[in-house]
Amino acid sequence: MRIAFITIVLLIITWSCDEKIFTGNVNCDDCYADRPEEADLVIDLTIDGNYPRVPIVIYHGDIEDNQIFAYDTANYTPYYVYVPVDRKYSVKAEYQKNDAKLYVIDATKIKVRVVKDACDGECYVVEKQSLDARIKKDFLNF
Repeated sequence: MRIAFITIVLLIITWSCDEKIFTGNVNCDDCYADRPEEADLVIDLTIDGNYPRVPIVIYHGDIEDNQIFAYDTANYTPYYVYVPVDRKYSVKAEYQKNDAKLYVIDATKIKVRVVKDACDGECYVVEKQSLDARIKKDFLNF
C-alpha cells in the first residue's frame, strides 16, 4: 500500500512540473534552436465564390475583452498573422449573404514547448497556432 501511495505522489509531482516538455511527434524542420518570441497565427476561412472577401478581427484574449490586435479583410485562406507567443488569441470572421450576417468565432493560446530527445539537440516547437473560422457545413445556407 505504501509503495502505491509513493508512486501516485511521484506521478502527481511529475505532472505538476511546469517545464512544458513536448513529447509528441516532432518534425525537426519545424523546431527552433532559440526559443521563438513570435510565430504565425494561422486562420482558416471559407473563401469561395460566395464569400470572396471575409472581414476578420483578431483579439488578444477573449473577444469579450475587446482588445483588438488586428483587423483586415481576407481574400485568401489560410490567413497568416505574426503574433507574440504564449498568449491567447481569438478571431471573429464575418460572412454576409444578402442582408444576413454570420459570425464564426474561434480561440487558441499559442504555446512554445521544449523538445529534448526527438531532434539533434534541445529545441523548441510552436503549437496550438491554428484557428478555424470556416463556415460549418450545417450553416452554409444561412
